[in-house]
Amino acid sequence: MSALRTEEVALPREIAPRVIVPIGRIDAAALRAISYASGIASHVTILQLRQGDSALQARRHLRQLGVARGAEFVEVPEGRDVTDRIARTLDLLAAEDPDRRIAVVIPSVVPRRPWLLPLHLDSLRLKLRLLGRRNTAVVDVPYHV
Repeated sequence: MSALRTEEVALPREIAPRVIVPIGRIDAAALRAISYASGIASHVTILQLRQGDSALQARRHLRQLGVARGAEFVEVPEGRDVTDRIARTLDLLAAEDPDRRIAVVIPSVVPRRPWLLPLHLDSLRLKLRLLGRRNTAVVDVPYHV
């Protein structure tokens, strides 16, 4: 096995990734994920699964808590499957700058009892769906209950 020479490697452009946090509701897992995302990026995009007045109230609440200062909020269009809705929204955001990487910070709840795991499978389904996306990093922020 030969060593890789630097002349053979095309390094990507040095652009900070767009950091995105999908949230369905404001809970400890979502707050922890937003806090983590704010720690790794100066600008965070929060995908809201709620629409209308409840999304507006959630924005106000997050700003009052101080965890969403300077964050961009994007409402995810309605639909049946949460994973598909988020993936479609990521496609739209990625189209704005196709060369820029996306880091999706996923809040996940890890239950103490293994038989409760099926109640929290949405985050796992989303992780599996995003692992195949081009220019996408998946960051899991677990919250143990």
